[in-house]
Amino acid sequence: MKLTNKIPLLVSIPLIICFIVLGMANYSSSKDDAITYSTEGKKHTLDATMLYVDAFFAGKLNFVDKFSKALSKQNIEYDENIITSNIDHFYAASGLKALFYVDAQTGKTFYKADEASAAEVLAGFDGRTRPWYKEALSVKATDVSEEIYSDLKTKEVVATIFSPVFKNNRLVGVVGGDLSVNTLKNNILSVKYSPTNAIFAYDKYHRFTIQENASLELKKHDVIEIIDSLYKAAKSRKTERIEPIEYIYNGVTKLAVCDTYDKLNWTFCSTNEYSDYDTNLNDLVKENLVMFIVSLAVILSILVVLIRFSLKPLEPIQKGLREVFALVNHERDTANKIDVKTKDEFGEMAKAINENIEKTVK
Repeated sequence: MKLTNKIPLLVSIPLIICFIVLGMANYSSSKDDAITYSTEGKKHTLDATMLYVDAFFAGKLNFVDKFSKALSKQNIEYDENIITSNIDHFYAASGLKALFYVDAQTGKTFYKADEASAAEVLAGFDGRTRPWYKEALSVKATDVSEEIYSDLKTKEVVATIFSPVFKNNRLVGVVGGDLSVNTLKNNILSVKYSPTNAIFAYDKYHRFTIQENASLELKKHDVIEIIDSLYKAAKSRKTERIEPIEYIYNGVTKLAVCDTYDKLNWTFCSTNEYSDYDTNLNDLVKENLVMFIVSLAVILSILVVLIRFSLKPLEPIQKGLREVFALVNHERDTANKIDVKTKDEFGEMAKAINENIEKTVK
């Protein structure tokens, strides 16, 4: 193989290695950037979700609080009709799935979950056994119960807002209102910033409270244990950088950013699959490959031209050497001088050969 071809080939090997290394570094950097931007996007989505959840409950909390105060100013201890008439009157304006009142002395529960029907007393039901009632006694203020459940009457998953009713600093009962989680869920799940993006929530019992798959709601799941453990570990580090949580669900690797909504003690997570990055990263690989091939072709073409130009004196030197050896071997009587006048090693070689041709001829 001629040097004019051999040298470009040898030079191309380290060039190819360099391009591959640079391409891998660029791919890795781009992947990290994509994950960072995605993490920021999930964080913003989660912030918006938390604001929406807060606004969703704020109006209902205010309503139940006002209803509780309205009852406290009336003689509800002596006339049950006052309770039922108030529930009937306020129900339509509440926007709640159900509105009810539990008497602190008897546990009698006054309940309404249908505009067409009057408030009724639930037979054989003691509202004082419910977790939200006990929370009302503990908190002594209007709040949202940490527990959500499937209501026996409406058959919907609900969250209960409670408010204790006091008269002369004495607890006389607790007002409760059921808020449909489905309304909250549908609005939250409608927000997507990427094809596989989804938001879910779980409670302190590690049960899904909001999930695209309705069959998983109010049920524990192993993946929540994993996510919660990673989330708490990330929180404990208290780094300024948002730390995405990587986990596997249904055999698919996902990334999530989580935050806790303190009023419900629910943890909300915004998540998406790695496949969201595939299209952009595949496009990047194609762009890098095209750029690599074009760049290598251009560089090698320039190298071939430059090397051939630089090695051009080799041909007359090679020819001159043959004539010198023929002269030395008495195969001819004379030899032509080499016409190379470059000021480099080739020029020095040609000069030395020419001098020896003169001496040999003499």
